[in-house]
Amino acid sequence: MRAFWEHLSALFFALAFGALVFGVLARLLGAGRSWLFFLLALLLFSLGLFWGVK
Repeated sequence: MRAFWEHLSALFFALAFGALVFGVLARLLGAGRSWLFFLLALLLFSLGLFWGVK
């Protein structure tokens, strides 16, 4: 469990990257509300930065 808490910021960064890629793909396919994925990516990236700061 300790390893999970130590690498939680990496998990947030990976999820943010996935949301960003999914948002770009949704935008390329013409989805109307792809901004939600970019907002999710921003939220996860900020959580990763916040959690990674010691």
